[in-house]
Amino acid sequence: PGETKIETDRRRIREKMAKMRREIAEMKTGRDIKRQERRRNNVPSVAIAGYTNAGKSSLLNRLTGAGVLVENALFATLDPTVRRAETPTGRVYTLADTVGFVRHLPHHLVEAFRSTMEEVGDSDLILHVVDGSHPAPEEQLAAVREVFRDVGAVNVPEIVVINKADAADPLVLQRLLRVEKHSIAVSARSGRGIEELLALIDAELPRPKVEIEALVPYTQGGLVSRVHAEGELESEEHTPEGT
Repeated sequence: PGETKIETDRRRIREKMAKMRREIAEMKTGRDIKRQERRRNNVPSVAIAGYTNAGKSSLLNRLTGAGVLVENALFATLDPTVRRAETPTGRVYTLADTVGFVRHLPHHLVEAFRSTMEEVGDSDLILHVVDGSHPAPEEQLAAVREVFRDVGAVNVPEIVVINKADAADPLVLQRLLRVEKHSIAVSARSGRGIEELLALIDAELPRPKVEIEALVPYTQGGLVSRVHAEGELESEEHTPEGT
């Protein structure tokens, strides 16, 4: 006898889930390769994370001008979107947009969700985006931090980015900024607070250790002073040409 409609639907669902698992495995391999390459090149990584519809993709667009898909839908960003970015002082880093968090995630989506969140646990800095105009932003912050614990990201430095500040209740903004000590209010739509956020990112990024040997002319003595102030000088020698 032929399949009933229910049996056919179940088979198609199983096939679709198997296909999704294969795609997730392929995406993970690709992310691992890219992550290793960034580490080899000492490029710091920043992950943008937050509750769904908090404005993460819009913030990524504003920070990088990348033209990333902006969609009011669950899992519009399934595979993390990684973009190159630069601080005001010229330091290169990567920005990764991740899937939006939701409460009570359907069981069949949990695997895909965990896979995409690996980018957060492996990052050097998290931009934790919260919708400042939401009725209960503190609940969203708490829910997202639960997942941070699950993916081993509790020790990753975090900047709380209160987005949609232009649409938020001023009293709610004040409360969030007071409670969240490392936070900033921005509007990805208007650009409010973006310059200040870029400066915060610059200050929080790790300073990778890169050993170099250089000859600095005596006319550029200020460079040697900067090395003393901002780096570690292992040895110093004076020659007729310079230091």
